[in-house]
Order: sequence, then structure tokens, then C-alpha cells
Amino acid sequence: MADDDEIILSELSDDELVQQMHDDLYDGLKEEIEQGTHILLERGWQPYAVLTEALVEGMRIVGEDFR
Repeated sequence: MADDDEIILSELSDDELVQQMHDDLYDGLKEEIEQGTHILLERGWQPYAVLTEALVEGMRIVGEDFR
């Protein structure tokens, strides 16, 4: 990693990346979400899996906390 505070998304495993994307959605980090989406697609994930497992699930978590 570049330093203690910076997370290099491309160095994360798929599971870690999806969890990080959930956190980034919660924090409203648009650029990180876009980057994570591209990484998963480049790793061979199907668009529907990226949508449901990373993006929609992350928004579900946000929705529960802001209910």
C-alpha cells in the first residue's frame, strides 16, 4: 500500500473489494465506487453480479441505517 491511510482497491481480494465498496457507498465516495466497479468487471465479474452483490447490497445497508 502507498501509506497507512490509503487503500489500493486493485490490491484487495474480491471479497475485500466488495466490502470496501459497501463502505465507500456508505461514505458517498463516487470515484472509489466507479473504480471498484471497473476492477470487478475486469476480473470477469458479470455486470448483474457487480450490481447485486456490490452496489445494491451496499445501498441496502445505507438504507437500513438511514431509515
